[in-house]
Amino acid sequence: MAGDLVSLVNELSQLANNYVPTTSHDAASLAPKAALVSLTRKIMHSLMDPGMMVQAHSLQMAELVSIRTLLDLKVFEKMPVEEGKTISARELSEVSGVQDALLERLLRPLVASGFITQSSNDGTYGSTKFSQAYTSFPGMFFTLMFDHFLQPMTDLPKYLAKHGAVEPTSFYVNPYSDYHNASDSGLTTWEIMSKDPEKLKTFQLGLKIGDNLVPIIGYYDFNQLKLTEEELQKTPDRAALVDIGGGVGNTLKKVLDEYRQLDPGNVVLQDQTDVIAMAEKEKIPPEGVKLMEHDFWTEQPVKGAKAYFFRRVFHDYSDELCAKALNQVIPAMAADSRVLIADMLLPEIMTDKEAHTAALDVACMVMGGKERTEADFRKLFDSVGLEVVQIHRAPGGAAGIVEGKLRATA
Repeated sequence: MAGDLVSLVNELSQLANNYVPTTSHDAASLAPKAALVSLTRKIMHSLMDPGMMVQAHSLQMAELVSIRTLLDLKVFEKMPVEEGKTISARELSEVSGVQDALLERLLRPLVASGFITQSSNDGTYGSTKFSQAYTSFPGMFFTLMFDHFLQPMTDLPKYLAKHGAVEPTSFYVNPYSDYHNASDSGLTTWEIMSKDPEKLKTFQLGLKIGDNLVPIIGYYDFNQLKLTEEELQKTPDRAALVDIGGGVGNTLKKVLDEYRQLDPGNVVLQDQTDVIAMAEKEKIPPEGVKLMEHDFWTEQPVKGAKAYFFRRVFHDYSDELCAKALNQVIPAMAADSRVLIADMLLPEIMTDKEAHTAALDVACMVMGGKERTEADFRKLFDSVGLEVVQIHRAPGGAAGIVEGKLRATA
């Protein structure tokens, strides 16, 4: 063990000497930092015994609950952000309205985990880059994960005991619906969520932030979907790209801003009626994009498009439901049409570099969905008569686009 530890420490020293801090947040730029964190974790695990792991897990539980509670009480935003400046529990109580004894108990796990600091001289508390960040977008995403995924997740053992030890695949009966005592209601996950407007708002805000963490451009060339003069002469009204379930058009805007050869007039945005109405009101899609009300569980009305695009849609659903969605598109496809599925791609062998994908997969399971491996996508495509043309992976990250076409017939 000592030899392994020395080897790991030497490797860490080499990586640290070569490390150059970066302000960029793309996956490729963050790779050296991720390698250092991964190696540090290996060193820590090599030193820990099982009892220490139990203690670490117990601290994580207390930390998560404390962070969520203090976010609700708006405590972090009352803490000083100036370097070296601290605040006592009594002072923090006065500005936040939270009892000082309660504050002390909730802050202890966060000091222990390094989320905030505590002075060894006078016991006052200081902010860190983590607590400061959680007053804005990262805190919203954390709240989404805690409220909509962690809470139902804690009841997963009860759910499996009740429904059987198989992965949840229903949009009506799943850990989320069970947690909300709604598995017999006939309501979908989204309908259950809509009953609590505040939670729905939190979910939508957090989802928007999480969505921004997955790159849209840079690993698939949408310019190749440009319609040629010959294609336009043959089929003047042919669509180049149909964004199915594309929301209010944020993705299409980024695609069309980056890939200028693609004519907005040959692009279609599809979603539910209320979403399309919002897209029209907000005017997010570039001028020329055709806005169309469409439920992707019904037959695809745009025939023969060059590409049918689902971005971050399939991870919400089981294989059976994804097959159902694809089967609505397949009859509309031409011989040269493509299906493009943009989602996370789980590794076949998990490492800590892709740890976030494992967490997201379990979160999706709460609502009956799943993240998928490349093999999972190939199996899904094969089940409906499609074949994978190519897997386009984001540099240094887990995001990807699975490109498929109609399976060739003999």
